[in-house]
Amino acid sequence: MDIVGFLDVLEGLAPARLAEEWDNVGLIVGRRTHVVRRVLVALELRSEVLAEADDLGADTVLVHHPPIFPSLTHVSDASVGSQMVLLAAEDRIAVVAAHTNLDSARGGLNDQMARFLALAGAIPLDPSDELAGAGLGRVGGYGPKPFSELVTHVAGLVPGPVTWVGEPARRISRVACCTGSGASFLDRAREAGADAYVTSDLKYHDADRAEGLGLICLPHGQIEGLALARWCPQLASALAPEGVAASVAAVNTDPWQSAPRPTL
Repeated sequence: MDIVGFLDVLEGLAPARLAEEWDNVGLIVGRRTHVVRRVLVALELRSEVLAEADDLGADTVLVHHPPIFPSLTHVSDASVGSQMVLLAAEDRIAVVAAHTNLDSARGGLNDQMARFLALAGAIPLDPSDELAGAGLGRVGGYGPKPFSELVTHVAGLVPGPVTWVGEPARRISRVACCTGSGASFLDRAREAGADAYVTSDLKYHDADRAEGLGLICLPHGQIEGLALARWCPQLASALAPEGVAASVAAVNTDPWQSAPRPTL
């Protein structure tokens, strides 16, 4: 299979037309005649990911976060981002990005998040105009259970830290979620009838904007990494008939670390 064939398979799972206008998806590094035999799926392009690709004999890396975004003015070793692109090209490793199209796709990262939150009948929080059933975020039934149980469930999914705002004893029956930075959909979650909203990168004053809506904030990289790992078997299954293997990178590329509590 060449890279064009791989892009066709990916199109069936995460159509490029679902990507936001500002996004950069598709073939980022490599020739269209590049032969694909093994794909490594990773959250982003890092030196550790390229090293793992080399160890596995992977000729293609599929990343969620585009390495050329929002713009790249040079490809050299002058900066970390451009150096990663240069190294991939030098190693003849093709790099493909599936970002907001994979977030929005049916069966994509937001659907994966809704599943491990155990949301019933989840539908897009921000429906796509391009494809029915697709869109950013999800909202669905939950419980009814106390908000504290949802906090505990979310905290058990990732290493954390997980922070929250809300009344622990309040019983909730509808929950919204969004992979990545979902603060912009806070009002939409409330309009969708959600009692709680789970996402990443919430800011201090989003607690004031909540106005009774329970909020749970978890690390961006951790939740997307988990959703990406849950999605990867779909890609592997779609590529298997072509004799192409796909696996999730074992290396953790999340740059944020949690400080241990000091011992007093």
